Amino acid sequence: MAIKNVSVLLFTLLILSIGCKNIVDAAKCCMDHPELGSCVPGVDDSPEDDGKCWTFCVSDCELGGACKLEGNKHVCHCKCA
Repeated sequence: MAIKNVSVLLFTLLILSIGCKNIVDAAKCCMDHPELGSCVPGVDDSPEDDGKCWTFCVSDCELGGACKLEGNKHVCHCKCA
């Protein structure tokens, strides 16, 4: 009986951890990421040059990222899938 309870608990924890990772990944997309610093359009959002914004976003967001003008500076924005 105890082995069955432990198995059910471990299975439940596994499912929850997978679900939490998907929620965290989704939180990256459709959002600005000023924590990456300034974003230079054509450089930091370039897939050909492995720009820092593109690389950061494409790991979890299918469409990658782009430099977006916010006020008077560009910030990395991960595109929505």
